[in-house]
Amino acid sequence: MEPDIVRMRLEGDVAGLAEVMRSGPSPHSSWAVDLLRDIGGREAADALFDCVNRPDAYPKRLHLHALSALAELRDRRAVPRILRTARRGEPDNWARAARMYEDLGAVGGPEAVRELIHRLGDPKPPRMVVEAVARLRPPEAVPALLAALWALLPGDEMHTVETLGAMRDPRTAPALLYLAASEGSSPRLRKGAVLALAQLAEDCWPPPAGTDAEFMLTRALCDPDAATARPAAALLARTNYGMEILRSHVHGAAPRIPAEDRTPACAAVTVCAYIQEHPARFGEDYRDIPNLIALLGEQSVPMVRRAAASALGAVGGSGATEALLAALGDDRTVDTVAQALSALPEPPVRELLAALADDSPAARPQRRGSAIALGLLECTDAAPLLLDALGPENPRDVRSAAADALGDLRHEPAAARLASLAGDDEEPGTLRARAVHALGRIGAPESLRVLLAAARDPSEPVRVQAVRALGGFPVREAVAALGEIASTDANRDVARGAVRALGRMDAPAAHVLAALASRFRPDVGEELVGALAECAGTEAVSGLGVLATSPETTDVRVSATEALVARHSPDCVAPLASILSADPGYYPRDTALRGLAALDTEEADAHVLTYCRTKGLVTEEAREALRTIADRRR
Repeated sequence: MEPDIVRMRLEGDVAGLAEVMRSGPSPHSSWAVDLLRDIGGREAADALFDCVNRPDAYPKRLHLHALSALAELRDRRAVPRILRTARRGEPDNWARAARMYEDLGAVGGPEAVRELIHRLGDPKPPRMVVEAVARLRPPEAVPALLAALWALLPGDEMHTVETLGAMRDPRTAPALLYLAASEGSSPRLRKGAVLALAQLAEDCWPPPAGTDAEFMLTRALCDPDAATARPAAALLARTNYGMEILRSHVHGAAPRIPAEDRTPACAAVTVCAYIQEHPARFGEDYRDIPNLIALLGEQSVPMVRRAAASALGAVGGSGATEALLAALGDDRTVDTVAQALSALPEPPVRELLAALADDSPAARPQRRGSAIALGLLECTDAAPLLLDALGPENPRDVRSAAADALGDLRHEPAAARLASLAGDDEEPGTLRARAVHALGRIGAPESLRVLLAAARDPSEPVRVQAVRALGGFPVREAVAALGEIASTDANRDVARGAVRALGRMDAPAAHVLAALASRFRPDVGEELVGALAECAGTEAVSGLGVLATSPETTDVRVSATEALVARHSPDCVAPLASILSADPGYYPRDTALRGLAALDTEEADAHVLTYCRTKGLVTEEAREALRTIADRRR
């Protein structure tokens, strides 16, 4: 008869688990070690130490597992045994060697640190040694880590670089700066070095590096990967000299600079993004606004123009406002410029209204941009002008911008005009889609009929916008239409939009979403999980349960189970328990165990304990679920 180690764990029966260690059937002996580690305390540690001290009295090699458990308990008695293994030479098993150094990192202490530092001096220090040092972060290991870094170049250095960053020690800076500046550093290594430098405290910046730290970061600032360039910009901004370098990269990106001497576009974009995030640090210097304005010219590439416009919008001031108004006619950057104008501390509303009212052909680009900006500003004074701009005599892009702006304003009197535009088959589909989108933003009750018709329109852009808009009308007709579209529309984007719209309706749509789970459509699976997760009530739980357990829903079982766990509701006990008892196959049983253990009900606990007794404690997740229940009952 197998020992009831689940009961022993719940009761904290150290003596019983110690007996299982000695004589229990495999794998119960190993599980007993894990449970003793979970119980902790002196008595459990003594039981583990007995196994370590008298290995012949226990199943073969169990003492190694017990030694790791003892280390996790930070019991100092583990250290001499681990060191004895290390000094006899590498274990013959790579996994055991890794575990040995992991154990040293877990237990810590001077002896462990000395051994790890000694191993960092190997010709090619093992990765697991570096990881153990990263766990302990002893300051005395910095010189050895720096030496190991050069031994591991090229190719195996990333763990050491990340560990140097975790140390947050100024002594690491010269080496990291060298890696950031070197032509020989790979993009990945350069990024790792910059991220490690970013962890250094500001009060120790700039560090002594032989060459100016700021100069050594310029290559990273010009890196096309924003994940490298942006932290480099933040480091440069820590000093006045670094700020000058940032300004020089904006100045040097202007089109008037010869191409061979010009700042790379990606660096200009990075600095502009930093200015946008920290506008208070810029603008007072007389050079900042002119430098940014110089980047708005048509000779600059569009991404630089957009970045400069966003930065000007954040910094503000009369010079920035005038430059942005002048740039409003640039078709390739108009959306960004309009956003920047709307973000100004004092938006130029009067000038924007005047530009929108100017219906001369030369003013067309400014009219479109003005409509976008006024919509973002939710300027109700613009409504009459926007309604006029909807007329067929206007260019299509101006009409589209006007429709969007009226939607932003939620201007209900515009609903009739927009409905007429949405239903006019003679108009382009993209323009009609904008009108449908605006109707959804406005949400006038009389628009429902128009949106229902648009949801069956031959134009796919119109249908996409219609189903999104219907999500704001949680009534029976809209729910039924969206359910049918989600099941039958051949366009995946339309079907997915319908499912997401049903999710926004919450309870009124739960029964339709549950029905969709029963007649599962794979290409909308993740959207269906997300929609059901947003809905309250038992019908949504039932739908998620179907998605988590059905043989046809393999691709969404994990996300559906996680959605059930996230609800943290007793209603979820039955579907989570059904995952534990499902037929063999890939089911997220560990996730279900975690969710059941967290519910703190007798029924949920019973399912977890039954599973642990019948299936064993093979996984860490099963032991964690048992640990959760045991800790709660203690």
